[in-house]
Amino acid sequence: MSRSNILSVIAAVIVLSMCAAFVIFGMVKLSGVVMTVHGWIALGLGSAVSLALGGALSAVLIISRRRGFDEAAWDASRHSEPDL
Repeated sequence: MSRSNILSVIAAVIVLSMCAAFVIFGMVKLSGVVMTVHGWIALGLGSAVSLALGGALSAVLIISRRRGFDEAAWDASRHSEPDL
């Protein structure tokens, strides 16, 4: 493994550990909190809309790249930058 791969793995482990600690801390501190039906509906709708929006934007990104819509912007930015 190269050095950058090792650093990436270490960073991912640290981030995942912090996320797990955050979830565990939240579960301990909020153990007595009860969510109503309206809260569950809001959570479900918010999650569904977020996933749908993320999927739609990812699809638009992939489609525009495959059909070449990004080429004009790439060429314009490449010609405007000075060669190093």
